[in-house]
Amino acid sequence: MNKGVPSTVGEQRGSGYVGAIASISSEDVPALYEGAKFYSPALGDANKSSLTSWLTRLLDRNGPVSLMRAEVLPPETPCVSLCVIGSGSAMTDLPPSGNEFSMAVRQVEQATDTRFGAIYPLAAATVSAFAPVVAASQLGISLIDADGMGRTYALIHHTAMHLAGVSATPLVAYGPTGESVLVRTPAGPRADRLLRGNVDALGGWAALAAYPTTTGVLRRAALPGTLSRLINVGRVLLQYTDPDQLLVRLAAVIGCRRIGRGRIVELEHLSRPTDWTIPAHPSSLVVQELGDLGRQLRIELRSEIVAVFADGELVAAAPDLLCLFDASRGVLATLDSLEPGDLVDVLATPADAIWYSTEGMAMVGLGSHGIPLDHPRRR
Repeated sequence: MNKGVPSTVGEQRGSGYVGAIASISSEDVPALYEGAKFYSPALGDANKSSLTSWLTRLLDRNGPVSLMRAEVLPPETPCVSLCVIGSGSAMTDLPPSGNEFSMAVRQVEQATDTRFGAIYPLAAATVSAFAPVVAASQLGISLIDADGMGRTYALIHHTAMHLAGVSATPLVAYGPTGESVLVRTPAGPRADRLLRGNVDALGGWAALAAYPTTTGVLRRAALPGTLSRLINVGRVLLQYTDPDQLLVRLAAVIGCRRIGRGRIVELEHLSRPTDWTIPAHPSSLVVQELGDLGRQLRIELRSEIVAVFADGELVAAAPDLLCLFDASRGVLATLDSLEPGDLVDVLATPADAIWYSTEGMAMVGLGSHGIPLDHPRRR
């Protein structure tokens, strides 16, 4: 453990989902997409067809990508994380040309005088779950079954690696126009701010290669098994559309629970000011619960659902993974698709254990979203 990092961070890291997957093939792409959406259900499906077709063709041409635990690779193996940073709508307007992710990796190699032997996702969610699969296939190297968030958080230093003392830099943001930015700074929050000042100029989004390290360090610093978990969740979502059957399966594999079912009766759009540190606008919605309880569920939104109140009592909150399932259509309800009258299940899934530590809560808990309340686990 690096100097200055409490030992509880490593101890509370969690072990991830145990149903490990050995490789990712073109047949796994639909499950990869659905699982990635579950772990960050803020955005819709605007890029679904192009992304899934692109990755499917790549894996059909190059063959499956090996998915390996960090423990089975030599500890000195250099590795780097990948994700997408910026706007999803910008990526729709200016889609990847194909080599942004591999070029970001190559430029970090040049900056560190290293040849990477493996890649891992910075965040196993959204399109950021696709990025390392693409690069591993293009570069012909292994993909590590671990990531830094176990879902997605707003800022690039919101990672288990940061808590373990691993530097995010040097990092490279490589844009769809072929331009790139190299950032070197010892401070994770500063790296995030420098990046966001450049992403618009790069085209509104960029491939980000960051947290260069070794697999030996990653064994203690990252969250293991998260890509396998994501694909297994995606398979469940593809298999079950009945909300009750789906909940039973999700409860079995990831501990998901239903807070309540009801209809959306009020939806506040992006109307309130926000702080620069969280790149989203606060809003909220109200769900009138059906059944005997008949509670009013108020749901607070940022770039994700961050809190659920039942008749004024806080019942679930960040870092819990909170999402809505459209009970009428049998699909996940993304935050940009919600309408008054929709019948939804409000679902809560525990985050990886590290996020409930004192350090993790300070980074991604309710306080970081401007809500000064204790998490229900801490009462």
